[in-house]
Amino acid sequence: MAGASVIDDYVADLDTRLHGHQRTKIDLLTEARHSLLDAAECYRDAGFCEDDAQRKAVDDFGPAATIARSYQGELAAAYGARTLRSILFLLPVVHLIWEATRGIWYGSWDNFPGVTPPDWYYPFAQVNDSMGWAVASATGLALLVCRLMSRRVPDSRLIARCSAGVALVAVCGSISATSALMIATIAFEPARMVASPPLFLASVVAFVVMFRLAFMARRTVRFCV
Repeated sequence: MAGASVIDDYVADLDTRLHGHQRTKIDLLTEARHSLLDAAECYRDAGFCEDDAQRKAVDDFGPAATIARSYQGELAAAYGARTLRSILFLLPVVHLIWEATRGIWYGSWDNFPGVTPPDWYYPFAQVNDSMGWAVASATGLALLVCRLMSRRVPDSRLIARCSAGVALVAVCGSISATSALMIATIAFEPARMVASPPLFLASVVAFVVMFRLAFMARRTVRFCV
């Protein structure tokens, strides 16, 4: 059927213009296709031929560029919420794993082998210890605010930008706190970094997770453009 490609071509055009989580993108495209097919069926019932019915349905739906902009906002907002949920769950988990590993192998900070840390070292450790919970609180609040905004703010891109901003600040704060602690440790006793293989592995895992979350936050920003 010659006219069958009209809706297919339109949906394919939308597909090339959209960037985001694949499952959410497929859901939006499927919704668009079903809406177009329903509209085309109404035009066929009104006496239009298949080709004209699909073309009128596409015309009524709107230019692909305009629809894509609206859909892209939804994709960005959905990915931003996904990123915040990942931060809310993963950062406290890796922090707990690291603390549990430290507790099992050494107990308190004073029990670490080697040189006793100087007084200036402990604030770095305390900031790193509290950062995971501060980030979890901030992202949890951001998720709540974004959900409330989604009911009152028509622009999904604004919601996505807010999610991306909180995600970037949260992840960068965690990376900065952990990096500062690592640099402080190297400054007074480099051997402490590898004194415990399990603790070193837990630190590597924490950095991998944080940089993965930073990548997700950066993608949220890109999806807003």
